[in-house]
Amino acid sequence: MKYALPQPGEITGGVILILYFATVCAVALFFPLANWDMIAYVASILEKDGSLGHELHTQAYGIVKQNISDGDFIVLTSDRPYRIAQYEDPDAFITMLGFYRVKLLYVEFAQLLTNWANPVVALRWVSVISAAGFGVLTLLWLAERKCLALAPLAIIALIATGFSDAAWLATPDLFSAVFLATGVLLYVSERGFTAGIAFLLAILARPDHLALVGVFAVMSIVIRPIGKGVIIAFIAGLAASFTISAMSGHPGWWVHMWFTNVEYVPTLEGFDPPFSIVTYLQIVVKSIVRSLVEQKWLGVLLTLVFLLAVMLRNNFSFTRREAVAMTSIIVAIPAKFVVFPLHESRFYFAYLIALALVMIAAYGRQRQPLFFSLPPLRAPQQTTPD
Repeated sequence: MKYALPQPGEITGGVILILYFATVCAVALFFPLANWDMIAYVASILEKDGSLGHELHTQAYGIVKQNISDGDFIVLTSDRPYRIAQYEDPDAFITMLGFYRVKLLYVEFAQLLTNWANPVVALRWVSVISAAGFGVLTLLWLAERKCLALAPLAIIALIATGFSDAAWLATPDLFSAVFLATGVLLYVSERGFTAGIAFLLAILARPDHLALVGVFAVMSIVIRPIGKGVIIAFIAGLAASFTISAMSGHPGWWVHMWFTNVEYVPTLEGFDPPFSIVTYLQIVVKSIVRSLVEQKWLGVLLTLVFLLAVMLRNNFSFTRREAVAMTSIIVAIPAKFVVFPLHESRFYFAYLIALALVMIAAYGRQRQPLFFSLPPLRAPQQTTPD
């Protein structure tokens, strides 16, 4: 069997892509950011090792203090009333852990790594492994689609969607994004069953990814081909999410939304604000404004939708599976925002980068000009002397 040698552009694109991901992984490992959520995730890991109550609080803050700078520790414990309350009141701190235990797969994977490192270092390694995993996914996707020469476009998309920011933080955003984007790309590649497994893992890492998987299942039925694996993943993920939420002590949708968007109350003990449609609408408006002013995910989404419209206008063709994937993502983002308004770009990274990778592959397959085409170069005509 004969294999075509890779073209210079493909080799160059692959090398550039590897260097980019290696740089992000190195920065995430050697210059990680310290965020407050890291303390809660450390406590969630320690819980699984048997630590409880005030001992859990003391151990979590003690381990974090040993692994970050004194300045960062002061910021995480003293810069606002909420953080001061969590540092000084172990009982208040423990009431918050329901928000974090529901990211079951993320906590379990980090705990597995504590066999070789303390919980803070383990969380950092999860971010590094996730960044490397996303690099492998992107490299394999572009290589399979013979689009490695377009690696610079993929890097631009990664920068715009906040890939490096997600790699720096000790949160499940990038970890879950690896599974979610894998599920999208596997479905497009006609591997529906394994796509369903990837989608289920994404939900177990971040339950709010149910939004995309649910829309994806519906769109696969409407547009076709039906993704049986995706439908099964949604049903299984929905059941798992309800079970995990109940077992982890998650306070519920409205309490979570109020806490995130209205007020960081010092403790959830006895906290049960009544639902208010006025407050909900205020949350939506506030989140939209903050998305426009402070973040870039909305601008990236509008840019991708605009580019997709240009591609359609220029007669780019898409497979039905690509149509399912792109439609699902474009519908799922506003659907997710309406259900639970969040303004930070990291919550939409997985959706935006998956959409960008599908579009890049479609563009690479056809290589048509998007906006204009230059006239072909012509050899100068020879003239005969008079």
